[in-house]
Amino acid sequence: MKFRKFHAFTMAEVLVTLVIIGVIAAMTIPTLNMNTKNNEHVAGCLKAYSSLSQAIDRMKIDYGPIGLGKKWNDPNIFWKGTNGDHKEGFVAQFNTARIDDSSTAQCYDEAPKYLNNTVDEIKGYTIVTTDGMCISFATDKCDAKKGFADGTPTPSDKHLTNCMGRFAVDVNGSKGPNMYGRDIFFFGLIKGVGVLPAGNDNNSANCVKGGHGIDCAAKVIKEKKINF
Repeated sequence: MKFRKFHAFTMAEVLVTLVIIGVIAAMTIPTLNMNTKNNEHVAGCLKAYSSLSQAIDRMKIDYGPIGLGKKWNDPNIFWKGTNGDHKEGFVAQFNTARIDDSSTAQCYDEAPKYLNNTVDEIKGYTIVTTDGMCISFATDKCDAKKGFADGTPTPSDKHLTNCMGRFAVDVNGSKGPNMYGRDIFFFGLIKGVGVLPAGNDNNSANCVKGGHGIDCAAKVIKEKKINF
């Protein structure tokens, strides 16, 4: 009887193969994880835009045309309703896990970051929804730096000159990266128009690596991706 010889991999060959697989995994898995997170943040930005727009549309039933009358222009009534009990107004349009009616409230203790990694702060009336979004509203944040237009207000900058306030939405709450243009997006409340994503008037000029990222919402919504 003849015995066949079988050729097998040596231990060295197996180890080399495992090392190669490990190197490839180390190179690709972080990218895959980043792409997954970016896709989640894009979905969150789209959801935030839709949720804000629908909330303002529902408010028009009781409050009338956007920007006309005290209900729209008094931030307390806009936020809490005529009686201040959150049974009407902006907060009433959401299922909330937390409400903070202070104009200096914050979503969480950690300071958010610009795309260039310097830190900033977001203050304003704040809610955390039951699905984890944190929404902040302030009436004194309609300036060019926030991305609603591209310079000192002029008649052509209709969205800036008619901006009644800004919403800042952290689409995943206190989870990281807590960075503008990544998981934090800005939207303007525009008189006679409704909700517009920041960057609408300046083509998201600062939504670039090393920029501040405050005006990324329009770019992300338009392109359906984060590629900066």
